[in-house]
Amino acid sequence: MTACSHLDPAVQAHAGMPDRERIEHMRVDRWIDYPRARQALDKLEELLLFPKRARMPNLLIFGASGMGKTMIIEKFVRAHPPSFDESSGIHHRPIIAVQMVASPDEGRFYHRLLSVIGAPPPTRSTIGQLETQALRLLQETAPRMLVIDEVQNLIAGTYREQRRMLNLLRFLGNELRIPLICLGSHEARDAIRGDAHLNSRFEPYGLPPWRHDADFHGLVGGLLRSLPLRLPSELTDSALKRLAEVNSGVTASIFRMVIDLAVQAVLTGTERITPAAILDHRVAVPPPFVTA
Repeated sequence: MTACSHLDPAVQAHAGMPDRERIEHMRVDRWIDYPRARQALDKLEELLLFPKRARMPNLLIFGASGMGKTMIIEKFVRAHPPSFDESSGIHHRPIIAVQMVASPDEGRFYHRLLSVIGAPPPTRSTIGQLETQALRLLQETAPRMLVIDEVQNLIAGTYREQRRMLNLLRFLGNELRIPLICLGSHEARDAIRGDAHLNSRFEPYGLPPWRHDADFHGLVGGLLRSLPLRLPSELTDSALKRLAEVNSGVTASIFRMVIDLAVQAVLTGTERITPAAILDHRVAVPPPFVTA
């Protein structure tokens, strides 16, 4: 079989594999570079290298569910893995990433933070004891950035609970003198605004839904080059426009639809995604909720 020049070089070898293996490869998570994500990674890199000072800059990455916030952070974390200091026996972690608990609770948050660091928290600990242990271990592991995902969970609590958690985040940033990176939906902005001092230190960075433009063409082109179909998929403007609109511009939904169509192209032997396949595709709509 001739080389599949329409695919990325690293993917071309997969095009000759059996159908089952190609489909499995299509369904794994993948990183597709695009300008807005690259800008976010550049901002994160700049903050990681920022010198310690009393008032550290922070970043809030927000957008609808499925826009790729977590994948951006995961890629950034992979680029900065932990290192082991043989002289001290300590694993230094440049980035500590933790998910906000489902509702604001200081004790549960410290338990989760200690678990991420790799230290089991003491049983029946007070908030003060958990705070002391977390700070000591964070100073030992020497992170240069603390990432908190799903920050919109803060608004699930009472006003007092929200204030206490925001005070905790501000305290960690001040004490460790490292940037805080918060991720969440649009409601995450409202959560951070609950503390004027903390809010003033955050730069908001949104990931808006995709529109039918040059950047969207680049995103879909990059995705198609990563899927081991044996023939090139040449999509029309009308097909690309529908792909964006029918998925409300949400990255995860767009990827899911394209990958589903690629799998069908393998199973049917067409080996390409056609404009007609996109224009005729029906996105499943959840059934209406019916009360008894």
